[in-house]
Parts: sequence; C-alpha cells; structure tokens
Amino acid sequence: MKKFGSVIVVLLTVAITTNAMSWSNPTSVLKGDVCDGSESNSDTISTAHVQDKNNNRMLVSGQGWYGYDIEHARPEQASNRYMTYELALGFQTEPADSNLYDKLFGYPTLYAGFSVARMGNFQFKDNTKFPNLYSLFGSFERTLFRNKYTSLGYHLDFGATYNPATYDPLEGVGNNWLSSHFMAYVGAGAFAKFHIGKRWEIGADISFRHYSNGRLRLPNEALNAIGGGVFVRYRLADYEPIKYKRSDINFETEDFKKGMQYTMALGGGVHTCQAEWNQYAFDYSQPDKPERIPTKEEAASLKAHPKFSYSFEATYRYAPRYATGLGVEVFYSSNMKHLKTADTILYGEEAVANSPGYSPISIGIAVVQEVYWRNLAVHVALGAYPYRHKGVDDKELNEMYNDRERGWHYEKAGLRYYIPKLGDTFVGLSIKSHNIKAEYLELSLGWRFKGKSIKKSLPNSKNNI
Repeated sequence: MKKFGSVIVVLLTVAITTNAMSWSNPTSVLKGDVCDGSESNSDTISTAHVQDKNNNRMLVSGQGWYGYDIEHARPEQASNRYMTYELALGFQTEPADSNLYDKLFGYPTLYAGFSVARMGNFQFKDNTKFPNLYSLFGSFERTLFRNKYTSLGYHLDFGATYNPATYDPLEGVGNNWLSSHFMAYVGAGAFAKFHIGKRWEIGADISFRHYSNGRLRLPNEALNAIGGGVFVRYRLADYEPIKYKRSDINFETEDFKKGMQYTMALGGGVHTCQAEWNQYAFDYSQPDKPERIPTKEEAASLKAHPKFSYSFEATYRYAPRYATGLGVEVFYSSNMKHLKTADTILYGEEAVANSPGYSPISIGIAVVQEVYWRNLAVHVALGAYPYRHKGVDDKELNEMYNDRERGWHYEKAGLRYYIPKLGDTFVGLSIKSHNIKAEYLELSLGWRFKGKSIKKSLPNSKNNI
C-alpha cells in the first residue's frame, strides 16, 4: 500500500506540473460544441469529447483497491482484508461515431484490463496461505454528472479469473473456498473523479466485487467483497466537455420504432450437485453434528453433470435501450439418479419416498428484462417453476444443509451479443441461481426475430457494432 501511495504522489506531481498552464485559462477546459438550450436545462447531459487531429481516444488507467471479504469473517481468520492492483486501457466513445446508444448513455468509456487480487493478504490463525487471483476484465463506465472540475458516474465490470490453487483440505482453510482454476468475475460501483488539465484524472471508487466458478466444482463458497480505491488516468489526447440535450435525439431519424420481438435459444452448462457434496459433509443420523470438510478424494469423486435448456421469450421493445416481456424455459438435468442416491444417504429412505419425485425436466416462467448498448445486451430473468420435481423439498432441511437449489423460484443474469449479419443470431453467457446461490454457468446460442412494427427498424450493423 505504501508503494502504491508513492506512485500516486509521483504521478500527481507530474500531472500538476505538466498541466499547470492549462489552469491559467480554465475556460478552455469547457470549450466545445454546445447544442441549443441553456446549461441549466434539466435534460442537458455533459460528457467528455476528445479533441485530437488523429482522433486518439485512448486512456491509460492504474488503480489500487482495498477490499473487505464480507462472506468469510470466520473465527479461523485473523484478517479478511486485501489489496487489488489494476492496469487498464480505455477507449472514449464520442459524438463523431453518430451512434444512438452512445448518445443515450452519455458517451461511455470502455476499458480492458488486468488485475491482481492479493488474497494472499488474508491472514489465518493456522497460517494458511490463500492464493492471489489474476483477472482479465472489461468495464463499462458511464458518466452521469460533469462540471468544470469533476465527474460522477458508475461502472459495470465483467471478466475471467485464474486461481492458482484449488481445493485441498490438507492445505488449510483458504483452499476450501475455491475448487477450480477458472472463475467468473463481476463488479459494480460508483466513482468520482477530478480533472487536472486536459489529460490527467484522479479519482476514487466504491464498489462490490464477486468471484465464483458458477458451481463448475464444489466447494464454491465464492468471494464477495466491498471496498474502495483510488485511480490515476492519463488521456493520450486532449479532451473538452460538450453538452447536448436528450430531447435533441430524433428516434425517427435514428431508425428506431417500438414493437414486439421474440427470441429462441438453446443453452447448456455443467453443475456439481450440493446434495452429493452434503452426503460426505453431514451425517443424517446426527443432524446436530457440525459439517465436516470432505477429503480431496471425496470431492474429486463428485461429477460435473450436464444441464440443458430451451427458452422462448416475447418482449416489447419500448425504447432503444430497453425491452421487457415474458419467457418460458424448459430445463433438463442429467443428475437425478445421483441426486436420489445422495438424498437417500442424507435424508433417509422415508423422506425420499414421500418426496415429489425426481424428474429431469423442469419448466419455468419468467419476467424478462434486457438493457441494450449497441449489439450487447444485459439479460435478466426472474422466474418461477410451475413444474419441478427435484427430490426432498423440505425448506427447513434444505436450509440446514445449505441446499438452496430446490425452491420454487430462480434467477438468471448475463450478457448476450447479437450478430445482425447472421440474421440476429446471438451468443450468451449467464448464471442461473436460486436465492442468489449459483446453480450453473450457461452458454447459449439463439435467434431473435422481430414483429412487423420494428422489422428492419432497429439500428443496423453499421452503427451498431
């Protein structure tokens, strides 16, 4: 932390020194194109516009982030705080792109970066060493407010993480949390930054971060952290704020109309069953006996079972960025035989005999929401099961054994990328969960077709890459 602080001080000194002249004429910082309307107009949006002969819109960003692991404040831990260091390259969208979605999101900045989460900073009473985590990530940063000196906004992060050390109970507590080398990383937060001249920025960030393998393997306690950090950024070209009004956007000329759209998709993934893990971790004959840690051999014997899904969704595209509707999904689970065996060991034959049964087919009905930026969409579904027979469904027992997969409702959240040149085919990656506990990561392939009212009216591939 001290080393990072020293770097920050050096960068700030250089920034203030090299940009001192720009502050002698502060109005130049605000110079730029202004649409009709006063600055006080409530629908006026301000954002950064790069002014450069070579149209160079790149940024370099470095950040130090101090986090608190909110899930694992266990007695065996002496400390659950850690540092993360990030380096990222950013790209500033701007009005020259003439893109409807960039206008509506206030010309966001996109980042691609690398981070090292120093989980080795965790301290355990038995001197367990926790592995550092290495991530490649992308970030979407939107500015909501900007004036002469500051900017405020939010960011969304998605990435893939490599974990060098997998589950081994003999190695200590730390490795009991993570059992696979590769995991998904998501984050969200708010930022405030201060502009120093035309090229330098410093700022602070408060955010939430989550690491999980999506139940590819067990255990998957996951890591959930909150924290904050500071960052320094350098633009490779000068920028000047501009102003425009949202009312200036003409949706007819932007080639957008409201209407229905429909999607069909096939999805698949793999899942390690919590009940199979529990058959080693608990003793049904002694329910008050605490959970034990299964051996490495027992954990290795657990199979990752294939899961498949088919979905049909009907949504109403009422704005360029938003569509809302309903979906029907059919899920197929291949592990019913193993689940029944595990339930018999854990709950007993009588409980299994009195259960609703073990069907590989489940049917879900969900409320669906999509949020679009260009061809990329955040896809969220909140669903309920009108038909699902998945063994012992006793809420009290399921909670006792940390088995939250058997409830009546579910959640799905992820990303879809639409490919207009392939007839609006899309690929997607999402996480399905129950009570925010992962069931599996799903890769999907689907097709979108549009109702008559919006056919050929959504932004085309030329401006919607």
